[in-house]
Amino acid sequence: MTRFLSLFLFLAIARAQDKPADQLAALRQTTDKAAADWEALAKKLEPRIARLLPCDPNSRAAVEEVSHASDARLSALSAYLKAAAAKAKDDTEAAKRVLAAHAALAGGWNTERAEADQERTAIDAQIADLKESMRKRAELAAAEQVLVELSRMIKDRASKSEEQAGRRDSIVASLGDLVIAYQDRQTALENESALLDAEAVKWTSYYAARISRAATECAIINPGRRRQP
Repeated sequence: MTRFLSLFLFLAIARAQDKPADQLAALRQTTDKAAADWEALAKKLEPRIARLLPCDPNSRAAVEEVSHASDARLSALSAYLKAAAAKAKDDTEAAKRVLAAHAALAGGWNTERAEADQERTAIDAQIADLKESMRKRAELAAAEQVLVELSRMIKDRASKSEEQAGRRDSIVASLGDLVIAYQDRQTALENESALLDAEAVKWTSYYAARISRAATECAIINPGRRRQP
């Protein structure tokens, strides 16, 4: 029964996270589209500007268009990774709550087993007393049968408690592994998000350098022409 309660707790938490998961899917779609748009423009950039003179304003406009698409791609990816990391953190905390709840329930197994053992010991003692009394009063036979049946029922309950207690370590270990897996995923996403921030700076600098180089080439070819701002 405890296993089903733990599963119920986990499913209840998972249902509560459906909305964040939907939002994450939407962010993923936005990221994929932004990446596709940037890739399409980036592939056409070199052939496009190869036909233009350095001083042609269309040359700078072409680089700026790809630069803006790059910014949009990186911004969308950053939003997605941050949202994914946040959800991973929520999943980690949810798994920890399930583990804690399971541990609390598991503690009840030992208590129930101990209580069942105590009850069975007490009833067995009463049965022994009745058997001794039955030597003198045969009408106590019915009472003995009732106590024997009660002892059997309590023994069955104790056996089930023992079986559940035997599974405890395995279940707790599995839940512990789940918490670690969620934690590892959260850490990986957070690290990836941090690396993306550094990559975004490099891409921005790259396109800025392309624009600056075009302006320099224009100034060399046409010294009298004023540089584009």
